[in-house]
Amino acid sequence: MSIVHVITKKELREHLNTKKIVLINFWAEWCGPCKMFAGVLSQLSEDFSDKIKIIKVNVEKSPDIAAEYKVMGIPHSRLIIHNKSYEPIVGYVPFEQLKQMIGI
Repeated sequence: MSIVHVITKKELREHLNTKKIVLINFWAEWCGPCKMFAGVLSQLSEDFSDKIKIIKVNVEKSPDIAAEYKVMGIPHSRLIIHNKSYEPIVGYVPFEQLKQMIGI
């Protein structure tokens, strides 16, 4: 599985150094939609671990990273392909729709 949890900017930079598609997911323990989306991310990771790396950032433990990515609400995800960051994905997204958005 390729889901990693990061707390520091240094850890994030290390995990961004990959040839895979990266999905950064900002979340919190108390967030109901975040818990629902976690299942989608797990399935995505299991089905496409050779193509995608999922990085989870808890906004309460890493507010500096959340601020850097201008996270205003959660769940908030950021897709990065070939070092290019795309528009945020805000809220819960079903598995098939997320696959389409990513292009896998």
